[in-house]
Amino acid sequence: MMMNRLSLAVVLVLTLILSSCQPGKPEASPTEGNLVVYCAESVAPAVTEVANQFMNLYNKAHITVKSVPTRVAIYKLLNSETTLAVTSRYFNQDELSAMKKYKIKADSMTVAMDGVVIIVNERNPLKRINTSQLRDIYSGKTTIWGKLEKDFQGRIIPAIESENSGTVQFFGDRVLGNEKFVNVYPCSTMTHVYKFVRDNENAIGLISSNWLNSGQKLLPGKEPAPKALEIAEVDSSNLKYVDPNTFGSYYYPYQAHIYRHYYPLTRNIYFLSRDFEHGLGAGFFTFAASAPGQQILLNNGLVPATMPVRLVQLNSQPL
Repeated sequence: MMMNRLSLAVVLVLTLILSSCQPGKPEASPTEGNLVVYCAESVAPAVTEVANQFMNLYNKAHITVKSVPTRVAIYKLLNSETTLAVTSRYFNQDELSAMKKYKIKADSMTVAMDGVVIIVNERNPLKRINTSQLRDIYSGKTTIWGKLEKDFQGRIIPAIESENSGTVQFFGDRVLGNEKFVNVYPCSTMTHVYKFVRDNENAIGLISSNWLNSGQKLLPGKEPAPKALEIAEVDSSNLKYVDPNTFGSYYYPYQAHIYRHYYPLTRNIYFLSRDFEHGLGAGFFTFAASAPGQQILLNNGLVPATMPVRLVQLNSQPL
């Protein structure tokens, strides 16, 4: 099957303007001070680069990005331990109910799109998988690689992070539906998932497109990096999540496929803020949505959500 591999280019059409120091400036400043950002591990490498660039521009700003599961990031935000969280999902119903009960207000912004990537060991000859097969693997119904790839034998070891992870929650809702995770290998972090799959030829795991892009750089090792599988959506009840014309077709998690909702496991990345005083949280929030911030996210394998984008054909090759 031949397909055009596409890349994205950001059309840089907006310029960030942050408040400059004024005589008698208020205590809160969008370009000065200290800020701890609790960030979903799935996008922490990209958000850290955005923070570093922001601090290069504003040397009185000190931002620490702490990598945590999405549920923990939201808890820290609602518990007033930070004014800014970066998550791989929006508030769930329990969190919204708590916000209403305790009159907690928060702003939200979709800052990027991401893909949940299915990875296997480089020695595994499997190249593609559909959502039904993924459901059977993670619900314990398919346990032998030979059922999917005749030239590869061995017991499948499905690896996942804790259920506090936004990636695991997304996959459970989107792929498993009413099924439960069964006989999975527990990993403490996405870092652990990446390393486990890289080092175990029978493993399969879930990571983000940011980690697919950054993993080899952040976690160098003797073993080759794990490889991503093409995925096809084959459950008609999930047509609302993909372009209907792509149903049954296989796609890699390329940025263009994520942008056009061809890739089945596409999701949004959110900045959630409680900075209503135009402080450093608001300044960083604004910078991440600006052209320079979006370019950094693009360079890290994510898809910009606040800037206009255009598709650029680089080459044609079999996928």
